[in-house]
Amino acid sequence: MSNTNIEFDSFISTLIVFVNNISLWQIRVHILENMFKVLGRIVYKLFKIEIRFKGNWQKDYKWLLDYKFKTILDIGANEGQFASKMRLFFPQTKILSFEPIPSVYQILTNNFNNDVNFKAYPYGLGNENAESEFFENESSASSSLLKMKDHTKHFDNATQTKPITITIKRLDEILANEPLTKPMMVKIDVQGFEDKVIAGGKEILMKADLILCEVSFVQLYEGQKLFDNIYETLTSLGFSYAGNYEQLHSPANNAVLQADAIFIKKQS
Repeated sequence: MSNTNIEFDSFISTLIVFVNNISLWQIRVHILENMFKVLGRIVYKLFKIEIRFKGNWQKDYKWLLDYKFKTILDIGANEGQFASKMRLFFPQTKILSFEPIPSVYQILTNNFNNDVNFKAYPYGLGNENAESEFFENESSASSSLLKMKDHTKHFDNATQTKPITITIKRLDEILANEPLTKPMMVKIDVQGFEDKVIAGGKEILMKADLILCEVSFVQLYEGQKLFDNIYETLTSLGFSYAGNYEQLHSPANNAVLQADAIFIKKQS
């Protein structure tokens, strides 16, 4: 994701973490909507830029809310941007997040410090248990177990990396004894390592009702598998592709680079 998107998401997640201390769903939505309105007025007053927050959250995300998820796995959690949104939608749901970068993991756990239904793991996920070199990016959300390829052509604010060592584990082993109440959603956003995560977690993934997986249409990282491969793998596990939750466009030429693809478990 671009640095601008990540910075805005971080700001929004901070607001959501604050609102999460309030128990009732209706009150949370009302407060957050008013926060957005105030934010829009401040931006207009300072910069003469008009920001409009359109839509009704309960209506726009009804298709997702209707699942009434009891468990959410957030693989590639970063600072908890996605988990924060899901906590707003599902106040009592168990969320299990995975984030391997130590400094980012600390931010993640701090953001959910008072959330009794949240648990974080300081690991990367893959198809084997190992210690591995990891490329921490200046924009933490662009960090990956893979070296960059075309990523630098599209994002000039996320080009610098430094190698660190992280622990990789297989999802099937980590959660082998963890109670996973259905309905369950799994979100995978690991910057080109999605195929390895899937390979090491097939037993857990097959228990999911919905998988939200970041897929790429160009090789942003060396050796990463593209949409066709991820599509073939997840459909072979009994899922149907059902469109995209969001898409990422290149700041350079507006081409679609990535999407958060929705895969729904086929009904037997």
